[in-house]
Amino acid sequence: FVPDYREAPDACRTGPPLQAAPLGDVDLLDSRLRLAQTLRSSLAFDYRSSKDLSVSAEAVISRNRSDFAFVNLNLQGPQRTDPFGRVMYGTIGTNGVAAPAVRSGFSEVIDLTNTSRNYSYEISAQIQKRLGEETFASAAYTWSRVRDVQSPSRVNSTGLSMWGDAGAVSGFHDDLTPGTSLNDRPNRFVAAVTHDVHWRHGSTRLSFYYVAESGVPFTYLAYGVSRRGDLNADGSNVNDPVYVPADALDENEIIFSGRSDAPDADNSAAAQAQRIADQRAAFGRFIERSACLRKQRGHILPRNSCREPASYTTIAGARHAFRIGGRELEAGLDLFNLLNLLNSGWGRYRVSDPRLLEHVGQTADSQRTGQPVFRFDTNRPQWTTLTTESAFQLQVGLRYRF
Repeated sequence: FVPDYREAPDACRTGPPLQAAPLGDVDLLDSRLRLAQTLRSSLAFDYRSSKDLSVSAEAVISRNRSDFAFVNLNLQGPQRTDPFGRVMYGTIGTNGVAAPAVRSGFSEVIDLTNTSRNYSYEISAQIQKRLGEETFASAAYTWSRVRDVQSPSRVNSTGLSMWGDAGAVSGFHDDLTPGTSLNDRPNRFVAAVTHDVHWRHGSTRLSFYYVAESGVPFTYLAYGVSRRGDLNADGSNVNDPVYVPADALDENEIIFSGRSDAPDADNSAAAQAQRIADQRAAFGRFIERSACLRKQRGHILPRNSCREPASYTTIAGARHAFRIGGRELEAGLDLFNLLNLLNSGWGRYRVSDPRLLEHVGQTADSQRTGQPVFRFDTNRPQWTTLTTESAFQLQVGLRYRF
């Protein structure tokens, strides 16, 4: 350690000199960075009748006066656009590997700054009713919109990874127009009912809980290995939305590779042509089955313009309390995902795999007219079912009160 900054060493005793490439990561905080601040206003209405009926409604508007956003300072800026209108920040070789146009030899220069453009609003209504002395029911509905500039979801990662993960982009990086947030769940309905039964030596409570809500928004992306998948050459291969061809059979709109990397694969011209034809047909069917892709033919997908299927949560429970002297023993049975118990095809929790097209290369045309070359899994399902979240589960419990 040398306390004089003017005499600081330029090499580590056990490592390469500072001049060796890459120079490492640089992560910065904007000099005017502020803590997060949110301005929220609400208007609520409550009504309660004399017949055990209550109704409430509330409207909430939130504006982030200062939220956080990541900015990549290492990029020189837009270089051109590709044939589909994607803004390019570097070049892509025929092997599919991108070379961003950067300002320095550092592997990343990410700045954490503030944005005041994020906002949300929601309207909720709830009704509660007591049906007799032993039954209580409630139902609520919420309609909401959440818009933001970025939706960071990673933690404990490098600045470049967090910046790339914060949002898919095909336009200008400095265009901070708010779009659909990763936290946007437009519709949510909740219903609950409980019924109490009293016995001579105890009581039983039966309950049912139901939640239906919109699926999580996402963007179909390109991906690749060995730094492929970076379609706009900005240094990240996790933030590149795909272009949806108007016709998957048109070579001017999308190009597929018929070459297989499997050991002992047949890579003859005829075999590759057949694989390409199979991929085109399968991708066309995939687009037709997806409302999100079908509606956006001929365009690059905007951020979070697709959505996973709605989810449904059902929980049924029974509690019986035994009185033993001055003590109480309670036995309970909870059934999670009642829908799946009633029918194995119900109550399934389905999610997306945003990685849609594998980027394997680039055509040898000029950088302005060159196109990416993809592979598409012809056996790819529309959605992935999470087994642990989709199967019904039983929970038994005992509680002794003393």
